[in-house]
Amino acid sequence: MNWNIKFFLLLVISALLSSCASGPEQSQLNPDDAEQLLARGEYHDASKLFVDIAKQLSSQKRAPYLLRATAAQARLGNVIQSKRILKSIQLDAADPVHITLFYLTEAHIALAERQTGRVFEILDNNPPMAGINRFYLADYHDLRADAYHLSGNRIETARELIQREHYLRDPEIIRANQQDIWQSLSMLTERALLQLRTDPPPNILSGWMDLVRITKTYQLRPEMLQQALQQWRQTYPSHPADQTLIDDLRSRKPDDVTIPERIALLLPFSSKFARAAEAIRDGFFAAYYSNKTLRKQSIRVYDVGEMSQDITNIYQQAINEGAQFVVGPLHKDSINALAETNSLPVPTLGLNYSRNENIPANLYQFGLSPEEEARQVAERTWLDGYINAAVLVPAGPWGERVAQAFNERWQEVGGRIVSQQNYNSTDKDFSRPIRTLLNINQSQQRYRSLSNLLNRKLKFTPRRRNDIDFIFMAAYPRQARQIRPQLKFYHASTVPVYATSHAFTGNLNPERDRDMDGLVFGDMPWVLSDSTTHRSLRSQLESDISKAGNSLQRLYALGIDAYNIIGALNPLKQYTYERYDGETGSLSLDLKQRIQRQVTWVKFRSGRPVLVDQEL
Repeated sequence: MNWNIKFFLLLVISALLSSCASGPEQSQLNPDDAEQLLARGEYHDASKLFVDIAKQLSSQKRAPYLLRATAAQARLGNVIQSKRILKSIQLDAADPVHITLFYLTEAHIALAERQTGRVFEILDNNPPMAGINRFYLADYHDLRADAYHLSGNRIETARELIQREHYLRDPEIIRANQQDIWQSLSMLTERALLQLRTDPPPNILSGWMDLVRITKTYQLRPEMLQQALQQWRQTYPSHPADQTLIDDLRSRKPDDVTIPERIALLLPFSSKFARAAEAIRDGFFAAYYSNKTLRKQSIRVYDVGEMSQDITNIYQQAINEGAQFVVGPLHKDSINALAETNSLPVPTLGLNYSRNENIPANLYQFGLSPEEEARQVAERTWLDGYINAAVLVPAGPWGERVAQAFNERWQEVGGRIVSQQNYNSTDKDFSRPIRTLLNINQSQQRYRSLSNLLNRKLKFTPRRRNDIDFIFMAAYPRQARQIRPQLKFYHASTVPVYATSHAFTGNLNPERDRDMDGLVFGDMPWVLSDSTTHRSLRSQLESDISKAGNSLQRLYALGIDAYNIIGALNPLKQYTYERYDGETGSLSLDLKQRIQRQVTWVKFRSGRPVLVDQEL
């Protein structure tokens, strides 16, 4: 038990046991201050202040503040302690405030356990009565917004946050609430924002959806954004969007979008990565030729070969020949070599991620990292409410890296690894590692021991271990098509299985992929163009996609995004809430200038990937 939990328990026990001094009750501590802390997400300080307020009051009046303290502790993750304290608080069943706060606290605990269905059940069956404290009403809608967020429903998340704002007064909390509305809706594509808008102006949610949509549409055309904002304000004259946000959008200038006239593309054509280099190059030029607002621009391609030590010389050659922007290299060792230089003379978009923490100011990093996908699987499964993971990965460096990335992130968020096994990717039968992963071998050993002990045959059905919430599987299509049905054969048909995009070829083949039904994985809009509302270039480019682009679709999409995101780098850097809807995913830029790629989640159904999240 950590210090904070001990401190909380001592405070609550003290509040529950202490008797109120004679005379008037003290009132120097303001409950609204504690509510403001709770609304800001400062849960530790809120909990302490609620308990301090409770200690000033008579036992009959303490319950509401102890309930709020318990809710704050639940949001800190102290679920067991919160449940224990909740049971010990004496409630007046005839007091609507006591009852409202009891159910809100139960919902906070359910949310901390990521039981979104339970959150909705509690809140739907026990809505707060009209006229109750505005802080409680704001908390009610905040809980619903958080539950919708965990469920992946971005429209309803925004709707609840808009309802919450009706009960907020603090300008700082209102701004934070509006940032949450923006971030939720910004995960939707332009097309989704347009198609899912159901209510006409001046509906507030529709106004937010339109505002986010036009910002995406004119992300790289600030002069047109100004006109669109003016029209938006005429359409939604009373919209509550914070004026500083509108002013920030209006302040954007054409100079914010940098379109270099001379670009150098550095790729390893004379190496074992030649096919990957060709696919990226073809995607890069496809994006270049599809740009209808194309300025006069030249692109020079350089072969960096196999040797990473040559990269600095080739890079300098590109600079000497006039490059104003460099895209590449691709190999991680080459990225590391550039990252170790003191400075880079022009903005450079590396197509991989460096191991170095300190990188030059002009270096941006963007790639299709399997490790990053594995980390997103960990985050997704945690949001889906799981705790105990089993891990099945191929033996070798690739499997080790993917497993390490998943395990580290899974344990960071609070999950547990209960079983892990490697398999030989060249095998055709994966029953041995699967039996070991599921403890089937131990079940069979117990059967043999008991049969020998009794000296007779027994009826026996092998049993798998029952402490696995889900399985993380790293596999390519050939292995995944065999592993998934073998997991079902060994009594794990009801155990959810998650994977990276590598499990899917990228081409629809329902007959061959039917055995993978139920498998959840994250992939990019380019590959899932038939399943998403993303405004993909695929239909426009389909007939012109090169042979390399068809065989290495994801790298072709990386090439497209590598070109298209050049103009978006400055806006992404200046405005932290900004996202770019790319062919490889929803893209943002972190503080280390690494482009973060949010995948789209799908599940195999009848051999086809279908969207998991409701409104995409």
